[in-house]
Amino acid sequence: MNIRLISSKKKRKFAVIRWTIFSLLIWVVFIFTTTGYFLKPNLLIPMAICISMSEDSLVSAFVGFVCGILSDIAFGKLIGSTTLILVVSCVCISLLFTHLLRQNLINISVLTLVYSAVHFSVDYFFSYMIWHLDNEYILLKRFIIPEFILTVLSVFLVYPIIRLVRKHLTLRKHYVLEENPALIKD
Repeated sequence: MNIRLISSKKKRKFAVIRWTIFSLLIWVVFIFTTTGYFLKPNLLIPMAICISMSEDSLVSAFVGFVCGILSDIAFGKLIGSTTLILVVSCVCISLLFTHLLRQNLINISVLTLVYSAVHFSVDYFFSYMIWHLDNEYILLKRFIIPEFILTVLSVFLVYPIIRLVRKHLTLRKHYVLEENPALIKD
């Protein structure tokens, strides 16, 4: 019997298709985030966290960098403020899921909650509280806390999409046993 492995050409083809879909999803989320003036969640945060969940640390850092830059551009922040925290968080999330945690909705939602709490509190502190603006509490109640809640709840929309793409476009090691006709003696 021979053991036949999946070809690397087929793996590469599926990886290209998977990353093309991930790129398109990130751009669609970026376009959604930049259109309109209504209150909307920062969907780039759960997108980066969900993609980083099952990637190695270097790829996770790149995804965090791209989503962080796009988030800074979309929300009019100083370029690099979200990026730095998101790169470090995506690498930590990748290492956590590689060595410690299982990939399920509860773990990813808790990590999204923790990251979003850190992100929005740092953003609030450095953008509003440090300058002692007159209406900083109104901004906190009307914009920052609702955006935080919407961002955390959006992981329940993003996670199934990323998981579905990853499930159908990731080849796992699958061994197929074939009989060698030369060894069969009737």
